[in-house]
Amino acid sequence: MKLTFPHIGDAHLVGRIFFSELGIEIVTPPYNTISGLEKGSSVSPDEICIPFKLMVSNLIQAHAMGADTVVMPATMGPCRLGEYGELLKSILDKRGYQFRWVLLDSSKAIGVRELLQRLSYLVSESRKGLPEILIALNGTYQLIKGLEKLDQKAHLLAGYEAEKGACKKITAQCRGELSKAGSIREALRSIRRHHKQIAQIPVNRSKTPLHLLMTGEIYSMIEPFANHHMEELLMDMGVSFEKRVTLGWWIDRTIVHPLQLKKRLLGNRYLPYEIGGYAKDTVAEGILCSRKGYDGVIQVFPVGCMPEIVAKAVFSKMMKENHLSVLTVIYDEMGGEAGYITRIEAFVDMLSRRKRMEEKQKHDAAMKKNRGKINVLPGH
Repeated sequence: MKLTFPHIGDAHLVGRIFFSELGIEIVTPPYNTISGLEKGSSVSPDEICIPFKLMVSNLIQAHAMGADTVVMPATMGPCRLGEYGELLKSILDKRGYQFRWVLLDSSKAIGVRELLQRLSYLVSESRKGLPEILIALNGTYQLIKGLEKLDQKAHLLAGYEAEKGACKKITAQCRGELSKAGSIREALRSIRRHHKQIAQIPVNRSKTPLHLLMTGEIYSMIEPFANHHMEELLMDMGVSFEKRVTLGWWIDRTIVHPLQLKKRLLGNRYLPYEIGGYAKDTVAEGILCSRKGYDGVIQVFPVGCMPEIVAKAVFSKMMKENHLSVLTVIYDEMGGEAGYITRIEAFVDMLSRRKRMEEKQKHDAAMKKNRGKINVLPGH
C-alpha cells in the first residue's frame, strides 16, 4: 500500500509522521500551485468549488508518484464534501488514475462499526499491534493540538511583537522541522521547543492592535493556498486575530467530544437549524465576536459553498442589529491575489481608523469630565 490524501492544511505533515510511525508508506503530493489548480479545473465540473479542483490535482500528482490508495474525509448534509469521494473516483477512473478508496464518513452516516472497519483497513499493513497504534493515534492528536496552539499564540502576539515577523518566523521554522521529523516523539519535542521560543519574543504591550476573527468554510480556512495565505498577510499587517476552525477543531467536533462543542451552538436565534457544512458554527462565531467586542470578522469561503452563503446572509442581519463589521472574501480560480489583498488591507485600514477615532473620543470625554470638576478646599 502506498497511501496518499489531498493537501488539507497541515494534514500532510502530521499524516506523514503518523503513518511512518506505523511503517506505512506515504506519498505526499506537491504543494498547491496555480498550475495545479488549472489542471484540476480542466477535469472538474465547471460549477464545482476550488477545494474539489485542488484535490483532483493533488491526487493526479500523487498517482504519478506511485500512490495506489486514497484516504478521503466526508461529511453529511448539503455540503458537497459528502459527494467528493464518489465524484473524485468517477472522474479519475475515467482518466485512468486507478485508486483504492477509503472514505472516512461521519459515524452518524455509516455507523461506528463501519467507520472502525474502514480505519482498520488503513492500518492492516502495519506491523504494529493495537496498543502501539492507539499510542501513535494519541501522540498524533497531541501533535495536532500542540501545533495549533503555537499558531494561536503567534496570531495573537503578531499585533504586539516588537520585531515585525518574529512570530511568523517561528511557526515557519516549526513546520520546516516537522516536515523532516522521523517520529512522533521527535515532532513533539520540536513543538515544545518552539512554544518556548515564542514565549520569549519581545512584545510591546502599549500597542492597541485590531482584534479580529477569521472564520468560514473549513478547507479555505486551513489550506493556505486556498485563501492566498491570509494568515501571513494579517500577521504582516500587525493584526491580532483568532482562527478556531482548524483540523484539530474538526477532529474534536467529529470524533473526540462532539457533544461538548455543540453545546455552544444551542440558542442560536440567527441560525437555529443545521443546514450542512459548518454554517451554524460560523454564525455562532459571529455572535461570540459581537458579545466580546472584537473589532471585526473576516469570513472566507469558495464560490458555490451553499452553507457559507447562508451564513453570509445571516451576517448581513447581524451587522445591522449588533453593529458587527464583517468582510466576506469569496475565492475562485479566476480571482487575482492582488485584488484580495487590497480588499483585506482596506478593511483593516477602515477598522483601524474607526478604533483610533473611538479611542480619541473616549480620551476627550474623560478630559472634559475632569475639567468639569470643581475642587473645593476643606473648610470653604
